[in-house]
Amino acid sequence: GAALSFGFDELTGDFSGTQTISLANNGASAATFNVAQARASGRAHTLTLGKSTITVPAHASATLNVTLQVPAATVGDSSAFRQVAGLVEFTPVSASDNGGIALRVPYYLVPRVRSNVSTDLGKLKGTDPSTVATITNRRGTIAGGADFYAWGILDGLDKGGNHVGDARNVTNDVRAIGTQSFPFPSGSNPTRELIVFAVNTWTRWSNAASNEFDIYVDVDGDGVDDYVVVGVDFGAVTTGDFNGRMGAFVFSTRSPGASIAFFATAPTDGSVAELPVLSTQLCRAGEPCLSVANPRFAYHAVSFDLVNGGTDNVNGVGRFNPWTNAISTGGGVPALAPNASDTSNTIAIDSAEWALTPALGLMSVSLDNASGTDQAQLIKVDVK
Repeated sequence: GAALSFGFDELTGDFSGTQTISLANNGASAATFNVAQARASGRAHTLTLGKSTITVPAHASATLNVTLQVPAATVGDSSAFRQVAGLVEFTPVSASDNGGIALRVPYYLVPRVRSNVSTDLGKLKGTDPSTVATITNRRGTIAGGADFYAWGILDGLDKGGNHVGDARNVTNDVRAIGTQSFPFPSGSNPTRELIVFAVNTWTRWSNAASNEFDIYVDVDGDGVDDYVVVGVDFGAVTTGDFNGRMGAFVFSTRSPGASIAFFATAPTDGSVAELPVLSTQLCRAGEPCLSVANPRFAYHAVSFDLVNGGTDNVNGVGRFNPWTNAISTGGGVPALAPNASDTSNTIAIDSAEWALTPALGLMSVSLDNASGTDQAQLIKVDVK
């Protein structure tokens, strides 16, 4: 059947779009309909119909222009799926018009409003240098955050991958991976850390759980992978049925079974998946153990498109120490208003740790920025 799809739109202002419905009459008599909007749902919007009544002559056609308007201020941020939906309803004015049969055409839009957050670093010089991070949301439509990771891996756009807007997008094509950590003590483990891997793809997905991101982790430095952090559909692993929500699982390369402490943060129509795990999940009895006494790990990645097929063997190896970061991680700002700036964050280098677990630089993640490269700003840092 017919439908008005206004598609997906990353808004930098209020949305307005017009499409046309064409009615064809193959009968021997004209048909007249009253036209109205029905069953409006989702975010606040206005639907303007070109006519309130339309007549379709016999053996002819007639058209109706439909204009959809959505104010950006009411759409909301990336923390939930947003949609605009409803029906254009054609009701016969009498029982003889179209045999009394009504017609309904659905309309649909997936809107996402952009922030425009960016981070600028001053110069980093000398032993254990530090600098102020200036975060701005210049000309952003909504408030947006910035979250800092040690940028560990960079991989180019693969052959066959395409940029945002191309119907042939390869949504599992990894661009960059970064790592951050926070103290997360428990009664039995006061030195436990929360470790988060941020995976940025070159282009957006509709649902992150249509992909799988496998991060192989070597915790004892022998060049052999010990654990695999897997961002994958939670239902697929736990019940065998996909439920559309990505979990952050940890598997061992030596023993069966998986553990999970958190779901991933991976907004729909986005291009960053944040995979949180606990340091204790990378420490099974009788196996290599990540701990404050053995604090460093190396990681590399492979990703899969679970819907269309295809594998991305991601180039590069990252290194990280959750207890002593070579470059400052975490921090940032949770929500910076449009046209505001923030200078409350200091980015520091631990030169001794940098010599052991160097980063490519700072990865600043902004989930409400435009999908693709803008959601993970990569800032090169060269410490000599």
